[in-house]
Amino acid sequence: MRPDISNIPDLPGVYLMKDVSDNIIYIGKAKSLKKRVSQYFQSSKSHSSKTIAMVRKIADIDYIVTESEVAALILEANLIKKNKPHYNIALKDDKRYPYVKVTVNTKFPKIFMTRRRLMDGALYFGPYTNVKPVKQTLEMISQIFRIKRCNRRIDGKGKRPCLNYHIDRCYAPCNGSISPEEYRNNVMEAVKFFKGETSGIIKELQEKMNTHAIAQEYESAAAIRDQIDALKSLSQQQTATAGNDDSDIIATASDDETVFVQIFYIRDGNMVGKADLSLSWGDANGNIARVTEEFIKQYYQDAPVPPEILVQHPIPEKELVIKWLSKKAARSVQIQVPQRGNKKRLMEMAEQNAQMTMEQSHLKQSDKEQALQALLQLRNALSLSTLPAHIEGFDISNISGTDAVGSMVVFENGIPANSKYRHFNIKTVKGIDDFAMMAEVVKRRYTRQKTEKDKLPDLILIDGGPGQVSAAMGSLKELQLDIPLVGLAKRFEHIIVPKDDTDEVVILPHTSEALKVLMRVRDESHRFAVSSHRRRRTARLSHSELDTIPGIGASRKKALLNHFSSIEQIRYASVEQLTAVEGISKGLAEKIIAHFNKERVTNQSV
Repeated sequence: MRPDISNIPDLPGVYLMKDVSDNIIYIGKAKSLKKRVSQYFQSSKSHSSKTIAMVRKIADIDYIVTESEVAALILEANLIKKNKPHYNIALKDDKRYPYVKVTVNTKFPKIFMTRRRLMDGALYFGPYTNVKPVKQTLEMISQIFRIKRCNRRIDGKGKRPCLNYHIDRCYAPCNGSISPEEYRNNVMEAVKFFKGETSGIIKELQEKMNTHAIAQEYESAAAIRDQIDALKSLSQQQTATAGNDDSDIIATASDDETVFVQIFYIRDGNMVGKADLSLSWGDANGNIARVTEEFIKQYYQDAPVPPEILVQHPIPEKELVIKWLSKKAARSVQIQVPQRGNKKRLMEMAEQNAQMTMEQSHLKQSDKEQALQALLQLRNALSLSTLPAHIEGFDISNISGTDAVGSMVVFENGIPANSKYRHFNIKTVKGIDDFAMMAEVVKRRYTRQKTEKDKLPDLILIDGGPGQVSAAMGSLKELQLDIPLVGLAKRFEHIIVPKDDTDEVVILPHTSEALKVLMRVRDESHRFAVSSHRRRRTARLSHSELDTIPGIGASRKKALLNHFSSIEQIRYASVEQLTAVEGISKGLAEKIIAHFNKERVTNQSV
């Protein structure tokens, strides 16, 4: 049923469209609420398919009257960010650029970096495209303004101040060393910096740097020089420091569902950075100028506003958006379409980059679709009950039983999840026993998963034949876990599926995408195991008890360890056994034996 719109006033404001479940599905602004809302329920010939679908779902319309159309624009942007309605254009930024957050809504505010902007009453500055100068500046801010950075609760009990207080990096509000009013004033001085008032701070630092340089304290002068560079780098991204040659160039490329946005940041006439963002909107190809306008309204809620914004096409409500941006920036802002010269060339470059970003996204999507098809084939080939979206692969690496390491790699949706890889130093198995090592690693992995109730994999892949598979299955049975498990040996690339009575062998053609998935997991687990083993062996060779024995250098230590495989074997070796190693004389062999005999006597006396 059509909602009642007879009481909607002929005033500027924001309208909120809701479905039968009272969910907000669209938010818009208008100079006249009555006229704009009524347009949705007139002839649908001029409506896009998306708008027609949305109107069918409207069950109720709420509205908020504002004093002006500019105020309506600001409120609309805030409400869209908070509610994220389904039919509004959604700004996506996979990189999550950092902000500086100032918790002015607390008694003792803090200043720190965050990648989430919340509607929580705090002040936010950014987003910034370069993390390093932000971190450097926050460190410098803590030195200059002595603002609390730790997570200590301030409860008025006069806690003992931490080290930051003693090195003049904090006023220690936790100890009552400063009143809330004085501390807040200090914080607001720091806020001035983030608003762009950096000239005074830079001048003070330059004076300090010169003082250190005159005193030939060059390290101190260099440290302050780095602080000044960090300040200048960050201030390039501040709103208030924008010069006449500063502009943002916004270019787009679109497919049926997504608009890919490329921003070039021009400061002092030079390009200093760029950002890749995207907008999700099913009607993107229909009106790219409108999409660009929506992007500007969302993006510049938080981002620094330059004096000039360059776009590909004239936006529909240019004057209104300019009023809002100028008010936000506290100076004149222009939105232009470049026609010639360097600005036109830069716009073409931005367009090319947006197009390339879109093509790369399509390639990634294609890779994901191919991976999904391969996983579907794998599910059918192994008769699995669920899609093997989460696969964990295991392998063992050792040389004659020494420095043994087990590896575990994780593939999610056919793609390596490197951050979830783990390696296991073998603890309970002595000598050469790959089967027992595999059993230990699998048991340790899933004992922890079971204890912590973490999500278990859809499939386990063992690099090895029936012996390794049987050992791994033994650990799963001991833990009473029912997880699909298979093995893949390198010789014939046959898949070993354990059964109750005997193993089943599944043979897939070498062109099979399902087999290729398993081979990638197997090869990655082998690579990770070998690299982990190499690191452990290098560490053992680099740091050893042999280093304390006179006459044992790097080459002799390596020769001894390669010959005996472990310190334990060297400890109990005879003179004859030691002199069999190249470079070890009888005298040196006696020194080695004397060293370990002395160690045993010391341990026994203790």
